[in-house]
Amino acid sequence: MEIKDFINTIGYDGNSAIVDKARLSKNSNKNLDQLLESGAFRAAAAYAVYTESEEDLQKVADEYNKISHSNYKKEQIKRLFGVSKVEVKKKLVW
Repeated sequence: MEIKDFINTIGYDGNSAIVDKARLSKNSNKNLDQLLESGAFRAAAAYAVYTESEEDLQKVADEYNKISHSNYKKEQIKRLFGVSKVEVKKKLVW
């Protein structure tokens, strides 16, 4: 799955990823910083998971903590936003 699809996946149906069409058109060309600037924290968390970057996960945690007055650690970000890397055979765009 390409990163643009992964960051806009809203769920799974069997072996298929369900990709949000509106989010895809809105977020597909953004990098991590642009996602964070636009407040797309779930997509930013997915971006960090996809790239397997601990530094990016920390950046997401820092930015989210700043606006939410929380104290999440980078290890908690995946669970907070419900993001994990899985293998899928196809995608459905809705």
